[in-house]
This record gives sequence, structure tokens and C-alpha cells, in this order.
Amino acid sequence: MIKGFPTRKDSIILAAIDIINEKGIQGLSTKEIALKQGISESLLYKYFNSLDEVLVAVIEYFSQFDDMIGNTVLKRDISYKEKILEAIKSLVELYESYPALASITLNYETLMNYNHTKEIAKDIINERLGFLEKVVEMGKDNGEFENYYTSKELAIIIMGTFRSLIMNWKMSGYEFQIKKEVLTVIKKILERA
Repeated sequence: MIKGFPTRKDSIILAAIDIINEKGIQGLSTKEIALKQGISESLLYKYFNSLDEVLVAVIEYFSQFDDMIGNTVLKRDISYKEKILEAIKSLVELYESYPALASITLNYETLMNYNHTKEIAKDIINERLGFLEKVVEMGKDNGEFENYYTSKELAIIIMGTFRSLIMNWKMSGYEFQIKKEVLTVIKKILERA
């Protein structure tokens, strides 16, 4: 769990993330959340009206760092390739500090099947890809990237690689250094871009 003093609502969201990590989205229920929190289901409903609302809050919690990371990286006086590496590094460090977040990334396909989370999940994916496309495009304008890949293709390659490495990390029981692995592979991709 991320360190600090979360509110009850935040604690419920974090408990839901932990349950998704342990049992998948199908294993998430108000009963499981209440049990993990040591509270009654009725108290849970004081903070969230439904399980759907909890799931939306989980996705919003997961994505709250994206804008902050993007804005911080864009302001840095470094190359565009380094901006991409810094953004990916920040995401990986977030996952390292709270590995259960990896399960949210790995459950996007499932989240796309629920009416209440479909658009939010789609927006997060599109925003992450859009950020990478924007940085690549700026790098192309600056002569830093070749034109072999379009900005969109390179963004998809980077995000696909990131997601695959995160999946391997989770399947291994978080046994290898994910930051080192991700940054090594993404750096190699960017060297050839």
C-alpha cells in the first residue's frame, strides 16, 4: 500500500485495488472490500453507492498521477527521448511502490466490458498514448526521431512493451527489478527510433 494516512474512502479504494490484484476484477465485491477493511458493508455504502462506483474510483485513483507525471516531464530541459524515459520511469516507480497497481493496467480489457468503466478506461489509454505521441512528434520536429515509425506507431510500441513487461513482472511474483528491465528495453527502442 502507498504510505501515508489515507481517508476511509481512499482506504476502500486501496483495498479494492489489492483485491483486484489478488482475485481479479471478478473477485471484487462489496463483501470482500468490507472484509478486507474490517467494516460492515453498510458502512462501505456510506462512502460508495455501489460496487460500480468503487470500480470507477479505482480507475480514477490509478490515473491521477498521469497528468502530474506528464506536466513535470514536459517542463524538464532534457531531450524528447529522455522525456519519454522519465515518464515511463515515473510510472514504473509508482508500480514498484505499490505493485498491486499493475493489476489495473493488466485489467483494462476487462474494464472495457463494463458500461460504467468503459469510457474512463478508454480515455486513460488514449491519454497515455496521446502523451507519448505528442512527445514523439515534438522530438520529430526537433530532428531527434527518424520518420520510420509514425508518432502513433512508436507510442503503441512503447506502451505495448511497457504493458508486456509489467505482465511478466506480475506473473513472476514481482521477482525481478521492473524499473531496470523496462528502462533498458524502452531505451533500446528509442535508440532505434
